[in-house]
Parts: sequence; structure tokens; C-alpha cells
Amino acid sequence: MSHWPELGLIRRLDLHTSLRLASHCQETRASVLLASLIASFYLGQGHSCLPLDKLYSGPFQAITSKQWAACLLALGINSYQELLSDLMDSPLVEVKESSHGQQGTLVTKPYVLQDNRLYLARYYGFESQVVNYIRQAQGQANYEFEASWLAQLFPDDLPQQESIDWQKIAVANAGLQSFAVISGGPGTGKTTTVTKLLLLLALQTHSKEKGLTIELAAPTGKAAARLTQSIIQAKAKLRESTEFPENVFDLIPEQASTLHRLLGSEYGRSGFRHNHKNPLHLDILLVDEASMVDLPMMAKLLDALPAKARLILLGDKDQLASVEAGSVLADLTHGIEPVSLAPEWAKVLEPLSETDLSSVVSLDTRIDFPIRQNLSLLAKSYRFHQDSGIGHLAGAVNRGDVNSSFSILGGAGASYPDLYWHKLDQEEQALDIATLARGYDAYWRAVKQALQGEICVSALFEEFANYQILSAVRTGEYGVEQLNQILQDFFYQRGRMINPLAWYPGKAIIITRNDASLGLFNGDIGICLPDVDDKERMRVWFELPDGSLKAYLPSRLSENEAVFVMTVHKSQGSEFKRVELVLPPYESPVITKELIYTGITRAKSFFSLWATPDSMRAGISTQVARYSGLIDKLWCH
Repeated sequence: MSHWPELGLIRRLDLHTSLRLASHCQETRASVLLASLIASFYLGQGHSCLPLDKLYSGPFQAITSKQWAACLLALGINSYQELLSDLMDSPLVEVKESSHGQQGTLVTKPYVLQDNRLYLARYYGFESQVVNYIRQAQGQANYEFEASWLAQLFPDDLPQQESIDWQKIAVANAGLQSFAVISGGPGTGKTTTVTKLLLLLALQTHSKEKGLTIELAAPTGKAAARLTQSIIQAKAKLRESTEFPENVFDLIPEQASTLHRLLGSEYGRSGFRHNHKNPLHLDILLVDEASMVDLPMMAKLLDALPAKARLILLGDKDQLASVEAGSVLADLTHGIEPVSLAPEWAKVLEPLSETDLSSVVSLDTRIDFPIRQNLSLLAKSYRFHQDSGIGHLAGAVNRGDVNSSFSILGGAGASYPDLYWHKLDQEEQALDIATLARGYDAYWRAVKQALQGEICVSALFEEFANYQILSAVRTGEYGVEQLNQILQDFFYQRGRMINPLAWYPGKAIIITRNDASLGLFNGDIGICLPDVDDKERMRVWFELPDGSLKAYLPSRLSENEAVFVMTVHKSQGSEFKRVELVLPPYESPVITKELIYTGITRAKSFFSLWATPDSMRAGISTQVARYSGLIDKLWCH
């Protein structure tokens, strides 16, 4: 095992962690060392636990099951039962009872074994925090409202062929409960729906003449800015279309923050200012782009919630999972489709929503889980029309339908003006850098205007958001690092800058490490421009979620990189008019249908793909698998 890092099978960190803990607990058995090592490796791959059957059958894609069986024998591991017995007997491992019931969060050993899943202790604690919160909140209808409020929020203007307004049902559903999840793809009206929900919740409080504190949050600054803008627009429309008192609208905030800012990220500390000892001061919390929230962050968020606070999670369950471990939103919504309601719950919703729900009532007790009551799914897209290639392609990729995806991209004579496939082949795989760079021509014109004082910094940010190149990977010929360098060299050769190695006017960067001292966080985008008072000195401007701007000297910034090309992961929570997605011409475990779907749905008006047919086919056929105990604990009887 000691040579596995050199072979690229695991990280050095995994080996060192395993050996250090084993030495501390005087554990020498190869079976336990192997399990602890692979558990650490799996955590680095985004899994919150290691299923023991996966460990025994083969945890590495690069090693065949036959080779792995020989490896186990060489290590003296003769059977699955022997492996399980060694772990249960190890001083490294704490054994927890079956996961059905409240989860004990107190752990005294480095690893936890529960239901044949091996966790690092911290991540067992994070998962238990989430499970305990949801089990306490699920299926509880603690609130009420007047049907007339819902009728005013949703005038009866559905097309004749649509019998159920799912936005209306989502608001009714969430309006009755302290915990709600609303999932929907791009353009399904998530923000409009949730603004109506917040108005309904404000009416509940207003009718009882109580105070109300609502907070809005998102994982990144860009996502928070988008949420802020969307809430402001939706509120303005509702003011015109409804007759609710003005002071009810005043209860809905018009500024979202990042989760780090909300929880109180402090310089030099790994934890947050707010936790169960110092909870957040709020009554209702709305979290947008919940698919980006990893397991540790979700646990810390729940830990900081006041006991009687209401929580609304909003997001797209089909998007990429979080960068760090866990896939919380996907796990919570695991059994949401097909949409169905328990008969008793349908009877509650029907009179409030004035809707016949008999078509979605299910009598199948096998799928009657309490958490279903807390979930709502929005399926109809209002952004993409029936003739939208982007909408059709996103749907086909999300279904894992390779043939339809290729046909939509132009394989069978079909042609959509909002799609283009730069089809790379095995012989000619070079990217046309001039074509990719041309998308930034309007941005460089805007930079020139900004330097001449003709447009403001906000307008420059707006122009930058019109176009973005996305890559699936960080390194290599098709990765973010190399493509950013190639593009900057290209811009330099065409006189866009004096020195590509220096801070130059128009350089766009992305923060890659949180810096609480500056109030800048991973994913925040900045644009470099000369100081107003000293043209020789550069400043990097950042647009805050409330639309205001802040400028810093480049030397003060934490880790950052150019962002003319960004990873698909970093693009989550953002939208661009035009998107170019680059996939490397080889199979990679990171290229999945979720990644391709996320890349496609960042585009509002035009999407262009750079990929070989083989890499596209492999990606659409590969689904993200993240191991955790959440599904078993919430979706099993």
C-alpha cells in the first residue's frame, strides 16, 4: 500500500492519515489499514462514506476485480466477513447501531462503522446532523394560511391542457411546513415561486401582528447576486399584480449573502461565528443553489438555525453535486419522481390550492416516505420555448439519451439556431483558439470604454457575463489552467494588453480560496482596472451580492486565477448569454451527464460544444455516483 500514491491510486494524504491514526491506536491489521486508507481516498473523491461491499469488490476504476481479489489475498484478507469482523473489533472504529432512528452524534474514535458503511468520524457527525434535523422536521404541518392568499398569488390563467399549477402546489406545500425543498431545472420559475412563498409566509406573520426576520443566502457571491436581482424583480411584479399591504412586502429582504458571510466566516478560524451556541437571528432562511452545498456546510448551517426557524432549500437536483464531499440535495430528492402525494396530504392541499390532485395521489405505501411531504418539483421551463435547442438538449442529456442528444446537436438533419457543435475528431483535436477568443471581443471593447470613462464598472461586469468558456477539467491541453494561458497569450499578441504576466486592465480573475478578512470568497469574480486617482496603480473590482462594488490592491488578494475559462463546477450559480463548453477527447470520470447538463444550462441564448463524439457519448452515459447514508436513512422503511 505504501507505493500506491506513486501509482496514482490514492493521495499521499490518505496514506499518511491512515498510518498516523493506526499508529496512535496501535492498529496493525492490514484489513483495517486498508479500509481506513480507502475511506480517506473516497472522501477526497466526494463520497461521505465507504461502502464495505465497494471496498471488497474493488474501489479503484484502474484495477480489475480479478486484480483486486489477488491484492486482498496478498494482504491476508480472505473474506468479506473477516474484513467486517476486523473493523468491528478495531480500536480505530466505533460501531453504531442501525441507522433507522435518531443518530447519535457523539463519537470517540477516528472512524465509525454503521450499516456496513465506514465513515471518518467528522463526516458521520455531519451526516447525523442533517438526518436528525430532517427526521424531526419531515411530515410536520405546523402552519396554516387562507386559500384566498394563494388565489391572489396565482390567478387562474393556466393553459387548458395543464390541470395542475405546480408552482402553486409548491407554495401551498411549503407554506404549511417548517422545512421545504423546491427543485426545478433552469427557467422553471423557482425564484418567482419562492418569492410568492416568502410573501405567503410574511402574510402568515402579518396576520398575527408578529415581527419577522427573513434571510436570503446562496453558496457563492455570483449566486447571491442573481438571487438578489431575481427577488427584487419578482417583488416588483407582485406589487403590481396583488393587493396585499405594502408593509407585508417590506418584510421580504432585497439582499442575499453568501453562506460564509451569513454564518460568520472569521479570519484565521476554520469554524463559523454562528452555531448552536450562538444561533442565527432569523425566522426564515432561504438557500438558493442548494445543489452546491456540501455535507459539512449543510450540517453547519443546520447547527446554526434557531429551533423554530423555517428553512427553504431551492435548487436543481440534476445539477453537478458540490465540489466537496456529499450530494445533499440529490439525496434529499432521491425519490421525488414520479411526483405523488399521500391521500391524506392531498386532502389538505386540495381546498387550499383549489386544485384537483386525484391524478397524482398514490396508494402505494412502499413509496410513502414522510420526507415526500416536504418536497416539491417544478418541471415546466418558461425560459426555453418549444423550439429551443438548449432546452431540448439539456433534457436529452439529463435523461442520458445519447441518440436524441446527437440528433438535437445536428446529427439527423435537425438544426437549432441556439446550438453549435464544433465536432472534434480523433485525428484533429486542436481547438480553434481564435474562435473561442472572438467571444470576448465585445468585452475588450467595453474595457476600452471603461478606461476612457465612457461606461461604469458595473456595465463592464454586465458585459463580462455575456460570454463564458467552460472546461470540464483543470489540467492538461483542454484544462482551465492551460486554456487561460493560451487565451491571454492570444490577447497579448493582438494588443489587448502590454504584459500578460502582470496585472493589466481588463484582466478577469476568480478567487479560489476564502478570505474572510477581505470579505471575498471562493468563486467571487474580479476585474482589474487602473486606480481612478493613480493610473499606474491597478485595482481589482468585485461586485457584491447587493450590487455595490469594492476594489482592492492586487497584492492584498488571496489565491486567485484568470477566469476567461472556468470549470463547469465554478460556473454553478451563474448564467451567461453565450457559453462554450470544452470536453477533452478522452474518457474521464469527471465527465458525466450532470457536468454536461450543468454546462448546457449555464447558457441563456446560445450554447456551443467542443468535443469528440466519443467523449460526448461517454459523458452522457456516465452518471455521478456519490456514496452516503442519507438515502438509506431517509428513503428506506
